[in-house]
Amino acid sequence: MRGVVTVREHERFENETSLTTEDAADLRTVARKVLKRKDGDLAASNHVGVITTRRGLVVEILPKIDLNGEADPGYEKTRQAFLRMLRCWRGLSETLPESGIRAMPRFPMLDVFVRQFLVNVNTLARAGLARRYVPAEENLPYLRGRLLFREQLRTNLSNGAQFFVAHDELSINRPANRLIHTALARLAPAVRSDENALLLRRVRAAFADVPKSANPQADWMRHHVDRSMRLYAPVMQWVGLFLFNQGLTTFAGQHTNVSLLFPMERVFENFVMHSFGRYQQCYRVAAHHPQKTLATIDGKGAFTTKPDIALKDGKRVRFILDAKWKNLEGFGDDVRHGVDQADMYQLYAYGKRYQCDAVALVYPRTGRFPTELRYSFFDSLPLICLPFDVTKPRDSVQRSLQSLAESVGD
Repeated sequence: MRGVVTVREHERFENETSLTTEDAADLRTVARKVLKRKDGDLAASNHVGVITTRRGLVVEILPKIDLNGEADPGYEKTRQAFLRMLRCWRGLSETLPESGIRAMPRFPMLDVFVRQFLVNVNTLARAGLARRYVPAEENLPYLRGRLLFREQLRTNLSNGAQFFVAHDELSINRPANRLIHTALARLAPAVRSDENALLLRRVRAAFADVPKSANPQADWMRHHVDRSMRLYAPVMQWVGLFLFNQGLTTFAGQHTNVSLLFPMERVFENFVMHSFGRYQQCYRVAAHHPQKTLATIDGKGAFTTKPDIALKDGKRVRFILDAKWKNLEGFGDDVRHGVDQADMYQLYAYGKRYQCDAVALVYPRTGRFPTELRYSFFDSLPLICLPFDVTKPRDSVQRSLQSLAESVGD
C-alpha cells in the first residue's frame, strides 16, 4: 500500500523528492487546474482535497489555516478545521456529520470521506436495498403472471409441464443500486485502513446480486430517490462526488483515480455565510441576493449585482459582506494591506446600489491580520476588513457584528 503525501496550499512538494518520477508525471497531467509550477517545482494551488494516482499514491492538499500558534503535528487540527468548514459546502452537513470528523482525527481526508460513505451504505444495506418491479419473461414449471401463447406454443408444445409467462419481478437491479455498487468497486483500491477494508467487504457482499452500472451517466440521469428511500439521500450524494465530482473541481486525465478537490475560495464563502446564518439573530442572511440592475441601456437592465452575503433588517439591506480566502498583511506601512483595488470598487458599488450602512470584506484571521481594518470611502461610506477565525466561527460572527455596528454608530 502506497503512502500519503501531504502539502498545504501553495506549498512545494519538497522539490518533488517525496514523489517518484512516475507519480510526479501523473500529477503534472492535472497541473493546469489543480497544481502549479513554483520556481520550477511542483506545488499545490488553491484547491484543497485529495488526488490519487493510478499507482495508488494519495496526495492530500490542506488549506493554510492559522491555529493561533497551536502546534499541529500530523496536520490533525488543520484537517479537522477544514472538514468542519466543508460541512457547509452544498449540503454536506448530513453527509459528513460532526461525529464522523471526530471519529477519525488522525486519518487523511480520503479515509474520512470513504469511511463516512461506507457507514452510510452499511446503514442502508442493513435496512434493505430498495427494489422495484421489472418486467420479466421466463419459462417456468408453474403458471405465474400472464401466459404468452406464441412463446408457449413455440417452446413448450411437447412439454405440458412448462409455462412461458410474462410477469413483474421485484428486483434490486435498479439505477441507484448499480451506481452504489460501481462507486464501491472504484473505491476499493483507495481503501487504506483495516477498518475501512472490513466495512467495504461487508457492504459489497450486500450488493453481490446487483450488477455494476454499464452506463453510469445514464443511470445517474435515471435514478430517483423518493420518500421511501430516505437512507439513499446521503449515499447518493457521496456517489455523485466519487463518480462524477458533482459540485467539485473536475479535470480530465487517464492518470488519476479517485479525486475530490474543493475550491477554497468558495468553501470559505459558504462557511462564512453559514456561520452568519447560524450564530446571530439580529439580521436575516441572504446569499447572492437580492439581485439588482446596476445600469440600463435603451431602457433594459444590464450588469446585475449579486452580493455574496447580505444582512437584511426587514426588507432593507443594512450590510453587504464579501468573503475572500486571502491572507492580509495587517501591519506595515502599506496602506492597502494587500486588499485588491477591484474589490474596493465592487464593494463601493454594492454599498451605493443597496444604500447600505456599511460594507465589509471578510478574510481569514491570521497572526498578521488579528483585528479589523477600517477604511472610509470619499463620501464617508464605511468599508471594514474583518478577520474571521475559522476555528471559532461563533466568536468571529459576534466580533464582526460589533465592528459593523461601531462603524455606523449603532
